[in-house]
Amino acid sequence: MELQRILAKDSRAAMDKVLELYGQDALVVSNKKANEKTEIIVAIEVPPETEKTLSEMQVAPVDLPEFDFSDAVDFDQVMESHVFKTTPVADDQCYTSAPDLSLQADRSFAAASNPIINDRDHLQAREIVDLVKQEFEVMRREFKLSQQLDAWSGTRAVSDLMRPLVEAFNETGMPVGLRALLSDTINGCADLNSALEEITQILGNGIDHLPLLDDMQGIHLIAGSSGSGKSLMTGRLAKQKALRCDSQDVAIISYNDSRFGAWNQTQLIGSQAGVDCFRANTPEMLEQLLQELGSRSLILIDTAGVDVQAQIKELNKLLPEAQKHLVVAADASEASVNRQLKAGSGDWDSIMLSRLEDEIRPWPVINALLNTRIPISVSASEPSIAAAPVALTGHDLADHSLTNLPIA
Repeated sequence: MELQRILAKDSRAAMDKVLELYGQDALVVSNKKANEKTEIIVAIEVPPETEKTLSEMQVAPVDLPEFDFSDAVDFDQVMESHVFKTTPVADDQCYTSAPDLSLQADRSFAAASNPIINDRDHLQAREIVDLVKQEFEVMRREFKLSQQLDAWSGTRAVSDLMRPLVEAFNETGMPVGLRALLSDTINGCADLNSALEEITQILGNGIDHLPLLDDMQGIHLIAGSSGSGKSLMTGRLAKQKALRCDSQDVAIISYNDSRFGAWNQTQLIGSQAGVDCFRANTPEMLEQLLQELGSRSLILIDTAGVDVQAQIKELNKLLPEAQKHLVVAADASEASVNRQLKAGSGDWDSIMLSRLEDEIRPWPVINALLNTRIPISVSASEPSIAAAPVALTGHDLADHSLTNLPIA
């Protein structure tokens, strides 16, 4: 027996094609819709000479040695052992090449000569490993939820009129949980336009807004992971404030960022914003610096992108009245967003979005905002300090995500 797949515009055309190609002896195995067409799987008898030819073409099976995996380490242990060189992996559990002793010696010498770089690299590696684990966990959760929704398809199915909207949500990466939340709304609408308007209202009303740009004063901590655009966002905020008042009333402080070239980048951003820049590597230095800058109306503290949770905890003790803002890239994954939100222990005053370009649909960010109730404040699209930060509301974010959806 051999399985064959037939696609046609409807069931009648598909059956006509089956009869034409395989005759009346073909056995229909399944019949379902696929990409707005009818898909039929049929089982047919293979002629003896064809079956003999196929058998001769088969690759002979290879007897592979059997392994006992009862004592094998799991994926997390293997990954951490290769990244951190801490978890021993037995030779019979993992096949690796012999270690390069000269390379290990060079690394040991570099770590001993510069412990700050060693600590930073270790923290970055740890954060990458944790993020990979969380990404896998999100994928497992999404897959499980998708299976459950398929099981409920009898009650969750949408009309043919609304199906292009659901397919557009799938194509643009909307999380399964958010699609399930909106399914009842979609089913209750008469047309696509009314469905989009209703979804905009639901998402917009479910996301709070902080009017940060109206009168930004005091001390503000700007945090985020490396590459999220927090330093540029700090410069944009400083530049906009300097344009409204005297530039001597604004200051940027780079706190505990030991990355190579980080201070030069901060100085460049401060120069472009037209404000003074300072650097502090310890809480004591920061406290003294803040006392000297007490007359400034706005002080923006640009934190390092490594070990955000420990930094926020440390700065909370020193500056309990400071407002804390998390910069998140609009194209960040759900696991990355949740990890960054957790770094502030739910104590973020607002979320700022970077890289909110026209083609970006920040569904994971929207889903996280609906679940945490942390307000959004500002956004920026262009990767340049010349692009001023723009006040952002929940309705603005919903409009951005729903505009120009690829609806067929």
